[in-house]
Amino acid sequence: MKKLKINTIFFDVFGTVFDWHKSIREESKNFSSKYKLSFDEFVFTDKWRAGFRLLQSKVANGQRDYLSMDEIHMEVLNQLLDELNINDISKENLVNFNESWHRLKPWGDSIAGLSDLKNHYLISTLSNGNLSMLVKLSKNSNIHWDSILSTEFFGTYKPDPKVYLGAVKLLESNAEESMMVASHAYDLDGAINAGMKTCYVHRPNEFGTGISENYGDLSRFDLVVESFEEISGYLKK
Repeated sequence: MKKLKINTIFFDVFGTVFDWHKSIREESKNFSSKYKLSFDEFVFTDKWRAGFRLLQSKVANGQRDYLSMDEIHMEVLNQLLDELNINDISKENLVNFNESWHRLKPWGDSIAGLSDLKNHYLISTLSNGNLSMLVKLSKNSNIHWDSILSTEFFGTYKPDPKVYLGAVKLLESNAEESMMVASHAYDLDGAINAGMKTCYVHRPNEFGTGISENYGDLSRFDLVVESFEEISGYLKK
C-alpha cells in the first residue's frame, strides 16, 4: 500500500464514533418504562434514524429548508409517537427524550484510538450533528477533539461536496492531505468526490444486528479497518 501523507483527519460521529443504536434503544426502553408504554424499542430506534436520514437527504438535495439534526429528530419523534397514539407527553419530557442523541455511548475503541491519533494528527469531527449536540456528546464522553465541525456551518448535510471542501478550508488543510473516517460508504464517497483520502471503519453492530450494510467493493477506500486503533499503524507504514 502506498504511504499516505495525512495531516488532518475528519471523523463522522453517529455510528462511527458512537454506538447510536444501542444507546437510543436503551433510552427508548427507559422512556417506555417511565410512561408505562408498550412498543418495540428496537423498531422504534430504527425508524427514528431512518426518518432522520430521509429528511437529511431532502435538505441536502434542496427539497427542504435547513433543519438542524435536533430539529429533524424532534419532527420524526413526533411523527413516531403520533403513529403509536402517544400524545400525552409534556414538551419538557419530549425535549429530554429527543436529547437522548446527546447522550450516546462511544464504541469501545473510540476514545483510545482518537487519543492516539491526536498525538500525531489534527483530528476533527465532520458530522451531520448540530454544534451544540456535538459539544455535549464530546463532553459527556470526555473526548478531546482539536476541532468540532458540523455540517450546520454550511447549511446542508453530507454528502454535499461543500461540506468536505468547506471543512478542509476552515482548518487551512488541503483535500489531498486530509482523510475522512466513517462507517458509511455514502459519506466516504462524498469525501472522495472532494479529493480527500478515506478510511472505512467496519461497525457491524451499528444497527444492532451484527450484520453490516453491503457497500460493495471496499477497495475504493484508502484504508479499511476494524477499529480506530488500527488507523495509526497503517498511516505510519
